[in-house]
Amino acid sequence: MKHKVLIKTLLLIVLPFIAMSQKDSTVTLSLNDAQQYAITHNLNLENARLDIESAEKKVWETTAIGLPQINGNLSYQYIPGDIPTASFGSDSSTAVLYGYIFNSLSTLEAFHGANILDDIPVMAEAEPFTLGVKNSTTYSVTVSQLVFSGEWIVGLQASKTYLKISTLSHEKQKQEIKAGVITSYISILILENNLKILDSTVENMESLVKETKLLSEKGFLESTDADQLQINLNTLINSRNTVQRQIEVSYMLFKILLGTDLNSNLVLNENLDAIYNQFVLGNQNQEFKLLNNIDYRMLSNQVEITELSYKREKTKYLPTISAFYNYQDKTNKASFDFTINHIIGVNLDMPIFSSFSRNAVVQQAKIEYQKTLNNQILLENNLKTTEQQLGFNFTNALDKYNITIQNVELSKNVYDNITKKYKLGMVSSMDLTQANNTYLQSQSDNTSALFELFKTKIELEKILNEL
Repeated sequence: MKHKVLIKTLLLIVLPFIAMSQKDSTVTLSLNDAQQYAITHNLNLENARLDIESAEKKVWETTAIGLPQINGNLSYQYIPGDIPTASFGSDSSTAVLYGYIFNSLSTLEAFHGANILDDIPVMAEAEPFTLGVKNSTTYSVTVSQLVFSGEWIVGLQASKTYLKISTLSHEKQKQEIKAGVITSYISILILENNLKILDSTVENMESLVKETKLLSEKGFLESTDADQLQINLNTLINSRNTVQRQIEVSYMLFKILLGTDLNSNLVLNENLDAIYNQFVLGNQNQEFKLLNNIDYRMLSNQVEITELSYKREKTKYLPTISAFYNYQDKTNKASFDFTINHIIGVNLDMPIFSSFSRNAVVQQAKIEYQKTLNNQILLENNLKTTEQQLGFNFTNALDKYNITIQNVELSKNVYDNITKKYKLGMVSSMDLTQANNTYLQSQSDNTSALFELFKTKIELEKILNEL
């Protein structure tokens, strides 16, 4: 009895958490919600955002080159053997020099008869001194400042342009994600709509097969009629199973695109009619503006990059000037140490002659710049042509879709009438099968036309930068 009470208590505690976890695993999304969710969680878009952050750091890296630089150095040395010594005593070169001077003075004294050497003190034996120390640590600090560098100035401009390119790349990636979400969302809705149609058709066909078999057993119809309808039913069931598997795969791919957990349950709460009215029929009078197109803006930045590269190569003819200050000292010093503590200086790097290799590089950069200008003109013409073509394609796709809607209604009426006549024995099973196939084909044509209409609208929105 105690065990039962304990189990019930545990269930009361655990079940709410299980229900909460199941609730949290369900994600309900409208089309707009799905787009915002993908923008937040899609990993490719996250990488594009990280590229922007990296480009911002690159701008600061380039900027810092022209700011003061401080570097420190610390080195330790130990002399394991005997330390060399030196002396200004009798064996030294200094003593030899003094001896030569004294001999010369003695000669002068003998010649003039004067006692010149009496006033010169006798040189004492000098104590030897060391030329180093056993342990010594040398430390120094250098402060440098770039005064002028044309290459650095152009490089700074280029890094800022790369930041613009990274930002536009992120914007383009976001546009592609939005387009992918719309395509996946409507694909799933279309498949689910097809599944409903097939379920209804299979249900009707199963009823007809059952009635036909009963009439065939009583001798009112040929058994071939029942067999023909059974073949048709089997085909419908296989088509329905195929669509069900396509829906499962589509949901899996959609989860990857959204960046959500693959085990989560997605619920799409917006229907095709609402998306059609909002996305397809809305905003049909948009004006194409070249400067709004992302591809054109990205190429414009590429033109700017090649122009800066051309300028950068030309700046290599200019000198580079930098100034520095260095402080150096030692912790232990020898008796005689010539370390200079403070040094201030200026460096000048002047290119003089490179056998015209520098000029060749400049000309190559100029050619690349001209090529990007030509590509910009080509892209401008292509975008204008593509925008017009997409406008025509959208109009054609819309007309085609409207026609397929009429065909679906007409084929449905035909199929319903043939079904009634078949039950009355006025038409054969072949006629019923043909009418059913015509109806399903019109549904398939309608689905294809709707999907093509959405695709054309997406491409038109992308080139107009309206997604």
